[in-house]
Amino acid sequence: MTTQTKALPKILTFSGAKYYIFSLVFVGLSVATPAIFHQFNLTGPKFLPMHIFVLLAGILFGWRTGLLVGLLSPLMSYGITHLPPMVILPETILELSVYGLAVGLLREKGLNIWVSLISAMVLGRVARLAFIFIAGNQANPWAFIQMSWLGIALQLALIPTIIYLLQKFVFKKSETKI
Repeated sequence: MTTQTKALPKILTFSGAKYYIFSLVFVGLSVATPAIFHQFNLTGPKFLPMHIFVLLAGILFGWRTGLLVGLLSPLMSYGITHLPPMVILPETILELSVYGLAVGLLREKGLNIWVSLISAMVLGRVARLAFIFIAGNQANPWAFIQMSWLGIALQLALIPTIIYLLQKFVFKKSETKI
């Protein structure tokens, strides 16, 4: 079920029931959080609440969980709330899938949270921009990047803080390195 040499990431494989349970929990959080943000007129493209749980899934449970959460979250969200809009759904799926895959792989390779997080964020954005340029979906692809600086800052502040708190209160501190 789990194979690891340190506390984080807890690498979950496809054969374990925990994999599916944690994946569903993170998909649910990725769908519910943007819906809550929209209730308070806080736009998703500005705050990127779905991205947080995809990145956390990859950091905490490895690339398999990160990839699955990154793939399913926008699909489930669209199915329930019709957000993100269909016009940007494919690029959002690609970006979040790359986020989850990259951050999980980098953490499994033993890189610290900062290198893993920033690298995954850059790779996801590059994949999204490449898709936009190839598909020609938006008149100004840089508008999304400019609009989402607040969300990027939020991710860089929240995710390491959440990991630190998990290490302090849930996992043994000596087993995990940031």
